[in-house]
Amino acid sequence: MTEKKTNIWKKMLPGIICSAVIIGVLIYFVDWNVLTDALKNCSPRLFLILFVVQTVSFFCRGMAWRVILNDAPSVLNSFFTITEGYLLNLLPLRLGEIGRSVIMGGLIGKSPFYVFTTVILERIFDVLITLIFLVITIPMLSAASFSGTIYYVLFALILIGIAFMFWVAGHQETFMKFLEKIIKPESKMGKFILPKVKLLLSGMGILTQPKRFLVWLFWILATWVCWIMTLQIAMHDFFPQLPFWAGLFVQGVGALGGAIPSAPAGIGVVEGAYVVSLGFFGIDQSKALAFGLVMHAIAIITPVIWGLIGFSVQGLKLGEVFASTMDKDLTSEEKQ
Repeated sequence: MTEKKTNIWKKMLPGIICSAVIIGVLIYFVDWNVLTDALKNCSPRLFLILFVVQTVSFFCRGMAWRVILNDAPSVLNSFFTITEGYLLNLLPLRLGEIGRSVIMGGLIGKSPFYVFTTVILERIFDVLITLIFLVITIPMLSAASFSGTIYYVLFALILIGIAFMFWVAGHQETFMKFLEKIIKPESKMGKFILPKVKLLLSGMGILTQPKRFLVWLFWILATWVCWIMTLQIAMHDFFPQLPFWAGLFVQGVGALGGAIPSAPAGIGVVEGAYVVSLGFFGIDQSKALAFGLVMHAIAIITPVIWGLIGFSVQGLKLGEVFASTMDKDLTSEEKQ
């Protein structure tokens, strides 16, 4: 047990250091009077609205998951398991994706390995949408200093990447044979990489089913609409002078910032991402930090409330689920 705790701390240490550095920088530059004044202007009504919109986003994400899982889970189980995953992501080691795969696998009688492949595809599209936001907004931010050629090249690369993903989904055997010619399956690299590639490909079947894919994509985009609404509502309250597209840029930078190693719940890193992104629009650092604190608070409160309710409704215990997923390697499981 002591050795396991030591390993957890070793895995957490880089993120804790990163968060500590960013928090130190934020504290050094913040004007506490400006920060507290900005927070005082936040009304309970704003928090309630943001909570409701965030709740709807979890519902939409759950509906998307139902589609890719062939409607096996109920609407409620999809919703609660999504929120449980986001709750687990707030804890050390960010076990949300693995945790919700394990939970959902048990609910629908499927291998967590199988469920995890659907989560990977979901995350790939999240990254693509984030990149699209940045490709669209960076030229607006940079104005004349941004090269139009670079813009078209970046956009073309995204389109090529999407087309390639659809081609691979429909030609998985051909792609794997090609990959095995480059990376020998018996080699150390092959044993590490190839199983993970197969894992990824096994969850991409929906890309070859146009009708189901469009329904799934509708719910994925609906989730992003809710996330954008959450940010735009809060930005209108804090910074009504900013244009709509500024929110897309902040959303994109915030999403990338969430991927940086951090202490549990992304403390410091999330706020830092908001301060940096809003700084491009001349927003005072202290006001930007207040905005970041509000957005981060909503991102924590919403899954904590619904996730804990979900664990109770499904008869699960947070501690037991966390412990069971801590050392789980889904890539080593056989696909059912």
